[in-house]
Amino acid sequence: MISPGSLVIYKNQLARVASLTDGRISLEFESGEAKKVREKDVTLLHGSASSHIPPLLEGGDFETAHAMLASGIQGRDPIPTSWKELAELVFGDYTPATAAACARFAAKGFLFGIREEGPYALSLEEIEHQRQKSEEKLLEGNRRSSFIAALRAAIKSKGATAIEPSPEFTRYLADLESFAQGTGERCAIAAEAGIAETRESVHQALLDSGIWKTSHNPWPARAHCVLWPSRLEFPDGELPFFASQRRDMRGMVSYAIDNAWSHDPDDAIAIDGDFVWVHIADPAAFIAPDSPLDLEALSRGATLYLPEKIVPMLPEGAIARLGLGLSPESPALSFGMRLSVDGSIVETLIVPSIVHVARLSYEEADTLLAAEDAALTALNAAATLRHRKRLSNGAVDIDFPEVSMKAEGDDLRFLSVPVTRSSEIVREMMLLAGEAAARWALERKIPFTFSSQEAPQLSKELSRSEEGSISLSAQYQRRKGMKASIVGTECLAHQGLGLSFYSQVTSPLRRYQDLLAHYQIRAWLATNNSLSSMGKAPVALAPLSEDEVSRRCLLGSQAAASTRQAERDSKLHWIAYFLLRNPGWKGKAIVLDRRDQDFWIIIPELGLETSLRARKTLLPDDTIAVRVTRASIALRDITLDLVSSADAGAAAD
Repeated sequence: MISPGSLVIYKNQLARVASLTDGRISLEFESGEAKKVREKDVTLLHGSASSHIPPLLEGGDFETAHAMLASGIQGRDPIPTSWKELAELVFGDYTPATAAACARFAAKGFLFGIREEGPYALSLEEIEHQRQKSEEKLLEGNRRSSFIAALRAAIKSKGATAIEPSPEFTRYLADLESFAQGTGERCAIAAEAGIAETRESVHQALLDSGIWKTSHNPWPARAHCVLWPSRLEFPDGELPFFASQRRDMRGMVSYAIDNAWSHDPDDAIAIDGDFVWVHIADPAAFIAPDSPLDLEALSRGATLYLPEKIVPMLPEGAIARLGLGLSPESPALSFGMRLSVDGSIVETLIVPSIVHVARLSYEEADTLLAAEDAALTALNAAATLRHRKRLSNGAVDIDFPEVSMKAEGDDLRFLSVPVTRSSEIVREMMLLAGEAAARWALERKIPFTFSSQEAPQLSKELSRSEEGSISLSAQYQRRKGMKASIVGTECLAHQGLGLSFYSQVTSPLRRYQDLLAHYQIRAWLATNNSLSSMGKAPVALAPLSEDEVSRRCLLGSQAAASTRQAERDSKLHWIAYFLLRNPGWKGKAIVLDRRDQDFWIIIPELGLETSLRARKTLLPDDTIAVRVTRASIALRDITLDLVSSADAGAAAD
């Protein structure tokens, strides 16, 4: 019977009943805390009225009491007893003081424990198990302390005192590295080592300790990008229903034109009579929607281009099998467009084909164009016509210096992307194919991946385009006024390109959005193409529904956005790496804009846009000399200063 003054157990804590009111018990704890609880939530320890909780009681033989209770009992099941029996075994008497002493001891969980119905003795097996756990915990603590000491020594010595490779330290290193690469919200080992629990701080600690080289790039992992090529096999043959007659276009002069260092050509251009042709790699003839290859491509969203490596969206076998110009002949999906005199599309043909493609760098193509190569000359005329057509529709021209970075081991090279006429021809042909595909799909009411963009917000003084040269600061203002493009199943104008209809379809080996468009085109052709030898296409090859295309657009866009973020962050990482290795580096910069007290500049040599704080007045398009004063790999933070007049000549050399 619980009454005022009784000693009770509440959630394994010793307490005294102060009062009872309307079925509620007021408890007093040893800490001085008071609480009201329900009667059913407490267990009676001793029923005698006590004016206070008894003080600590020394003595008592708990080990003998445990031995008596556990004698002859095997297994790991707990051995029940009562507070009265336990107090009498330990102290020889059951009083409030002895009962309280037993409760305090049992709450520690050594030899005895507490359950709702009362105390119990731990079995001998359970005691041995707890002993082993205690030893393991002590050993783990020692290992952890040793690692933290080694880490602190390595950081203090800037890596001169290396952390000994040890299986015992593997888990702690993995915790630090995974946190620095974006996994988990906490890193207890970092906090214990006195490192701030931020990814940047842990990254810096890994650099300072020598665990990571300065070239180590964690940004793609932080963006949750897949960093290894697909392990799936790309099929040698086409899907059975698509193994139909391809149009033989091998006699057509077709060029795949790209940077000299490009290794995944997925488009080529040609002209044949009245038709401009864009041949595009044809993976949709080999990959079925919802197949393992498709689902993996959807999860990646796009090929990941990093200075240190390229991680393809599709298995490497896809590029070897389908890359245009990598073999004497290539399967393709060819888009033929017949243009009117003003550059409008009069007719569009989309046909599976077999093509022979010659690969050219931009420089090689420009040389051929200068030599009046017939195909390139005709394509140049079509590109000029199309460019003027887009400009008349309000297109915005933006021409910014491009730099490609290549990292091989510790070596980093900056490759300026050349400005060539052939690159402009290729761009116009790709936009032409994108407009033609969008129009073609809309006319056939096929759910499709349309790209759109709202009108840019440009000042009245800033033109949208100019045939001649335009200052870099004006190009920057144009870019600054552009709206984000949107990909979805609704067909809206892409006003930045000056196109009423547009879809990206020319890179199905590298972008899931393009591959999805090819699925829809291929499915429509299969169900409407009289050339098929299999008659009516199976239902599985029908175009995907609008809801399904929307779902895939969203998932693919999210994955591609992570890829683009990783590429941007990696670019800054490698620039910081280069500047850290070249302290005091000097170079030329061009002022693009003023931002409060800072100036926004571009360093064309590095492809770097950043802010610069300067006391002197700078004007847009001023060419200035700058020097790096600080470069942080972990923070991707680069600080520059203006070079003094005395040093300006050296920077300009």
